[in-house]
Amino acid sequence: RNANQVELFCNARESELVPNSKLEGKKIFVCSEYVRQVTFGLSQEFGVAREVVGNYAHFSTWKEQQSPDNLEGNILTAAYLDPQDALFFQEPSKPVAIYSHTFTAKRVVEPTV
Repeated sequence: RNANQVELFCNARESELVPNSKLEGKKIFVCSEYVRQVTFGLSQEFGVAREVVGNYAHFSTWKEQQSPDNLEGNILTAAYLDPQDALFFQEPSKPVAIYSHTFTAKRVVEPTV
C-alpha cells in the first residue's frame, strides 16, 4: 500500500484536429494535458502525513487509418521535478523521465439481436 489518498489537479488542457496531407485527407487529433499529482500516505512521524508531489505532461496523438473503424495512437508522458526538489533549479523546464506508448484502437460493433 503506497498511498492513502491521491489528488489529481489538471492545470491545463489543449486539443486540436489537424489535417494531414500525407494520409490523403485523413486527420490527426492531438491533445496535451498538464497534471499535478499529490499523494498522501503514512509517514514515520506520528500524526504527520507523507506527501509526494509529481508534475506530469501527457501528449496524445490519434491518427485515422485507411479503415474508418481503426485509429493509431501514441501517448507520451513527461515527468517534471517539483520546485521543492533540490535538483529543480538545475533544469527547471526539462523532464526528468519520458515514457512513450503506441497503441491501436479498433471499433467493436455489437451484434444486433
